Formats: sequence, structure tokens, C-alpha cells
Amino acid sequence: MTEPVAGRRRVSRRTVLLVVGAVVLVVVGLAAWVGIRALLVKDQLEAMAPMAAELQDAAAARDLARVDSAVGQLAGRAAEARALSGDPAWRIAEFVPVLGANLGAARVVSAQLDEISRAVEELIPALQGAAESSNEDGGFDIDRLAELAPSVQHTSDAITGAAEALADIDRGPLLSPLSDGVGRLAALTAEAAPVAESLASAMAVLPPMLGLDGERHILVMLQNSAEVRTGGGITGSFVLVRADRGTLDVVDQADGGQFAARTEPIAPVPESVTALYGDRVGRFVQNTSMPSDFDVTSELVRAWWATRSDVAPDAILSVDMWAVRALLSATGPIPLPDGSELTADNLVQRVLVDPYLSLDVEQQTVYQRELTRALMSGILTKDIDPFAWAEALAGPVEQGHVALWSAHADEAERLAEGPLGGPAARQQAAGADAFAVYFNDATSGKMGPFLDLSMSAGTAQCRPDGKREVAVSVSLANTAPPDAGTTLPWWLTGGGLEGVRPGDIATNVTVSAPPGAFFGGVRVDGERVISTDVEEAGFPSSAAAVTMAPGETRVLEFRFVMDSDRDFAPVVLHTPLIGDPEIDIVPVGCD
Repeated sequence: MTEPVAGRRRVSRRTVLLVVGAVVLVVVGLAAWVGIRALLVKDQLEAMAPMAAELQDAAAARDLARVDSAVGQLAGRAAEARALSGDPAWRIAEFVPVLGANLGAARVVSAQLDEISRAVEELIPALQGAAESSNEDGGFDIDRLAELAPSVQHTSDAITGAAEALADIDRGPLLSPLSDGVGRLAALTAEAAPVAESLASAMAVLPPMLGLDGERHILVMLQNSAEVRTGGGITGSFVLVRADRGTLDVVDQADGGQFAARTEPIAPVPESVTALYGDRVGRFVQNTSMPSDFDVTSELVRAWWATRSDVAPDAILSVDMWAVRALLSATGPIPLPDGSELTADNLVQRVLVDPYLSLDVEQQTVYQRELTRALMSGILTKDIDPFAWAEALAGPVEQGHVALWSAHADEAERLAEGPLGGPAARQQAAGADAFAVYFNDATSGKMGPFLDLSMSAGTAQCRPDGKREVAVSVSLANTAPPDAGTTLPWWLTGGGLEGVRPGDIATNVTVSAPPGAFFGGVRVDGERVISTDVEEAGFPSSAAAVTMAPGETRVLEFRFVMDSDRDFAPVVLHTPLIGDPEIDIVPVGCD
């Protein structure tokens, strides 16, 4: 009985040796296979660097032929890298300690670059067709815009997907060159993703909004930043534009003075908005941009417009002079009735400064009315290059100088998800660490050009429960001359109508914190003050007011206790302003 057992043992050992040998050969073979492929993937990825630089240069020059060539080369390299890193052997090797993390990162990078390249390759022919098209009557080539929308959305999805996938890569175990490359690509896609999504949303709603399927009416509200409001400035002028198959015509116009103040709000105003800014929000047309929720602003605007017109706008477009200046840089000068020209260089001076220094109130009204009509007609009747407009408006849109609302639910839903959705939508899109600082003038003058601002934010860990505190500081300075109260005209200083001494600047400052934050108090120049604390548009919002004499600076600090002990990296948004304020992220002490 022992001999058969021994025989079986001899067979079993031989089998084990054969199996082990086979496994070793397979492992060695797989290692060699993966190693060779890893070198090939490395070569492909390294070859993409100069191609990416060429693509950036070509895009900046708006040379679609060069863009097409660069994308084609990139797409070929990316597809090869993806194919090399996409087989089962590669995926098995990703389980090997240390080496596997690098292989996994290379695979993800290759796949995401391939997805982006494919999407952009699809987009290029549509862009070339749109660039070569024109509308004989001026305005937009509406059919080309409609054709572009799916390709733009596909590209946006690819960039957003890449940003998410690259952000999930743990760079700790990676070799230094690969880690640096992943970091740069992650940062680039993270920055590009919201811009691409905003463009995709705009491309989805613009064709119908511009009359693809029938006539639409767009009410443009022009914000005057010389008297600051949450959304940019007082609503100084309205222009009703008719859109039909991409052709735009000015059909009606009104300035703020044509809407009489009311004793009761013209439309419902949320209690939180009234708590922050008083009942003036719905009683004066100039205050329609005080709410951070652009839906509320748009409903107020539609209600005001209904008092003078039977045409109910299909869309509300809010722009300030910085957005208009960007458009002028794309369209070129606009001739004015007096024979002069309005340009990107002289717009702010001629609209926000000169009228208040050289004209009385009635003359200002006539001047602004004529200028607005000439400006809007001049811009809208030209043959519009959508790429020049998109390039010019990218910065102003990101900074909140443009907001757009639609009366059509599907379009409104797309717009509300990005920076075109207004102040609250911008904060929501900016993420869980975003704070927004809103300014509202309480002088009833046009002292905005004399208001100098800077902001900072930082975190502190002072509480025994481990929850973080965030401090947002706002510095406001009145740069008006010492004798501003006697040398500047009353309509510029406010003339003391609101109880503010001529020459002084009174400003309400509101800081909107991420959802879930708790109020931690407000200090002005180091002294604790009473603040208004409410939840506005879903964000805990704290407000306080300050007044600055000429040459005086006041500093407000808003504290919030966050709802967790995680690290916070504050992002600070703000009301669109005349200048570009400095924003610093600084260490802060415990209160």
C-alpha cells in the first residue's frame, strides 16, 4: 500500500515543480511584457508635451488649422498610450506594490488624454464650419451654433471626467516625474472643467434663446457699478431685444428713472433679503440686483418691466460695463450720434465717470439713453463672431459680470448650475470651501470709483471640539479728495439724502458662507459689532455696515465656525467691482 502512495507523492512533487516553473515563466513574461509596454507608454506620454504646447499656442492664436494638426498628433499618441496600457496583463501588474501605483496612474492619464483628444477631434470640424459662416443680416449664425452644441458638450464631459479621474490619483507613491506630470494635468483639467461646462451650458441654451425655433425677447439690464450692488451695480438701463433666427434687434428701451418708486414691493422678496437690505429691494427698480439669487432678481425685473410693456421677456441678461468693454474689444469701436466713438479703452470713463462730473441729472439721463441705444444697436447689428465673443467674455463671465436667466424651465436649469446663474449659483459652483463677499452702496450717490477694496481669508483651529473657524476680512478705503463733500456735485456724493455726509461712502458688506457654517460674529476695526445673520439663498450670510470719510479705511472681520474638523482652503468670490481687488489667503489667530 505504501508504494502507490509514494508514487503519487513523486507525481505530486513533479507537478508542483512544473506548475511553479510555469508560474515563474508567466510572471517573468508578464513582467517583460509590461516593462516593454511601460517604456513605450512613457515614450508616448513624453512626446505629447511639445504637442500640447503647440496646441496651446494655436488655440491662443485662434488658428484652427494648427489646432486641428496638433490635436491629430496628440490623439494618435494618446490612443497608442491607451492601447498599450489597457490590456489585462497591465491591470494585473497594477497590484504589485509601488510599481503598480505608477502603472495605474499612467493608465488613467493615457485613457483621459485619449478621451479628451477624441472629443476635441470631433469638435474641430464643427468649429471650422462655424468660423467660416456668417449671418447676412448680422447677429449669430443660429444653425451653426445649434450644430456646435453636442460637440461642445462632449468635450466638456471629457474634460470634467478627466478632472475627476486625475484628482482621484494618489500621487504619494508615484515617481517624481510622473507625479509632477499628473499634478500639472490635474490642475489644468480642474481649471478648464468649469469653463468648459459653462460654455456647454451656454451653447445648449443660446440657439433656442436666440430664436432658433421662433421669436424670443431678451431683456438686457445694464448694471452701473458706480453705485455698487450684490450683482454688480444699480440697474440703470433696460433694453428689450428681439431675437429671430439669430438676428437681434433693439425694440424698446427704458432707464431706471422711468420706473416710479413704490410703497410696497412690486413682487415677493424673500424675508432673508429684506432682513439684510431692508424693504427697498422691491420698491426701487435700481435695487433689483441686491439679492444673490438671480431668480429673485429676474422676477423683480419682469414685474417692473410689466408696468410699461405687454411683452413678457423670455430671458433676462444682466451685464455691467466690464462685460460691455469686453464685447467692444471683440467688435471694435461703436460710432455715437455726436460723431465720436465708444471704444473698449474709453468706455468706463465715458459711462461711469464723465457724465457725473460734467452733466446735470437731466442731461445725464439723455446722454445715457442715447449712448445705450447706440451701443446696443452697434454691437447687435454687426456680423457676430461667436468665438471672438466667447474669448472676450470668458473672463467677465467667470468673475460674475454676466448673468443670464430664462423663463423656460429646461434652459433655466442649465443656467443655474454655473457662473451664468448669478451670484449664488457662482458660489455653489465654486465648491464647499467657497465664501462670497457682497457689497451694497448705502450712500445713494455714485462714489464707487472712489471705493478701494481688498480682502483676505484664513482658517484657525481654536475650539476644543476640533471644528475649524474661517475668518474673512474686508478692507474698505475712501480715496475721494478731502474736500469731496464741497467740490463734487451732489448727485455724485449723494448729497446727504440717506443721512450720509457728502464725501463719505457708506457700504453694507455681506459675507455668504458655505452651507452648514455657523455664525461667529463680526468685528469692525477690532471691535465686535451687531450684525444681521440669516440664511440667504441657502447660504449662512452675515452683514454689517460701515461709513468711511475721505482718506479713511475701515476693516471688517467676519468669523464662521465650520461644520467639521476637516481642513478648509477658503475660496473668496465677490461682487463684480470697478477695480480688481487683491485677495489673500493668510494665517489667522483665534478670536
